[in-house]
Amino acid sequence: MTAVLNIVFAAIAGVAILGALYYGGRAVIRRGQSTESAYNVGRLEARRSVQVDLVRALVAIVIALIFLGAFGLTPRPVEPLISPTEPVLLEATDTPAATMAPTDLPAPEQVTPTVELVEETAVPTSPPTNQPTAVPTVTSEPVVDTAVVSSGVGVWLRATPSTTGEQLEWLLDGTVLTLLDGQETADGLLWQQVQTQTGVIGWVAADFILVSE
Repeated sequence: MTAVLNIVFAAIAGVAILGALYYGGRAVIRRGQSTESAYNVGRLEARRSVQVDLVRALVAIVIALIFLGAFGLTPRPVEPLISPTEPVLLEATDTPAATMAPTDLPAPEQVTPTVELVEETAVPTSPPTNQPTAVPTVTSEPVVDTAVVSSGVGVWLRATPSTTGEQLEWLLDGTVLTLLDGQETADGLLWQQVQTQTGVIGWVAADFILVSE
């Protein structure tokens, strides 16, 4: 709707400017003709025409200024700018994020897969024929749920599930995250606890991530 109003205001202002130029030019031409008129009646009519054209040009200029002012006061959508040193906040809220003092976070736990081996028991007898060889069994690793950042430009990783939580890291669009068990609802958003590939644990708004299937 705002874009349509901007186009309409600009078009009306342009037409008014063209009208002012037209009537102003015609007034200049008629003024020259009034001086060349041989009779007083012709001069009087020419002067009246010049005055009418000047009034019309003035009205057109006023209209153009009014709509140019309305065009300048009409709000326009602001595109988020991402700076490498200070990225902008992309949150579904109008509340500005408050700066909080950094807190110490526990170091992420490293999960080491365990391998169980089945040892053969030595029997002091002659080996039986056609006995199958024991194969060590390996426990399968647990399936880890992942998600990717899907917001167009990125999203903040926060220390707490809140739009005022500490900003830990700016996650670019397409960043792969590991989903943890924590989920909280705060500030009208569903927050998901995640872990980055570098081991940083925090919270992101669930609306800005896409769970991998």
